Amino acid sequence: MIMFEIIVVWLALSLVTGGSLRLLQREKLAGETVLFVVLPLQVLWPMISARLGLECALSIIVWLLMMAVLAFVLFYNAPRRWMLAFAGLGIAMNILVIGFNSGMPVSLKAAGELGGSREAARLAMEASCLHRPIEDGTRLTLLADVIAVPGPAWQRGVVSVGDLLLAFGLGGWVFVASRRPVA
Repeated sequence: MIMFEIIVVWLALSLVTGGSLRLLQREKLAGETVLFVVLPLQVLWPMISARLGLECALSIIVWLLMMAVLAFVLFYNAPRRWMLAFAGLGIAMNILVIGFNSGMPVSLKAAGELGGSREAARLAMEASCLHRPIEDGTRLTLLADVIAVPGPAWQRGVVSVGDLLLAFGLGGWVFVASRRPVA
């Protein structure tokens, strides 16, 4: 949800400063169909895999493959729109931390800062095979979900540096693409 909100803010900022939805509509990316299908699917994958009852290992593999496809498409388009490299880098960082830990590590401390208990957060992660609490053996902790984002209950959450790079990279692309055509 936070990624969507950041992109909307960048779009609104562009529109109030002379940007145009028509220019954004004309923006063409190589593999854009893949982006528009796989990005929402990847964001919703934790819920989808739980509903399908997939084994954790298979679910994580599918999740990582979707992320790899997204990162590839973003990096492929980066020479034309450099801010997409930040989005691709964000996904790559998430791939690393998830791959090394067999799931996205989440800070119970950060989750507790948002109003819920650490125990409730731990129980929620036990129900999900794609997220796990940060523990002593967790690798690449700095890339994990460690940043608490406050706000209303429907919006707040714990995100990673990779999530923020992804959101700001896509938001920056929306901002630039809605302002001027590529030279």
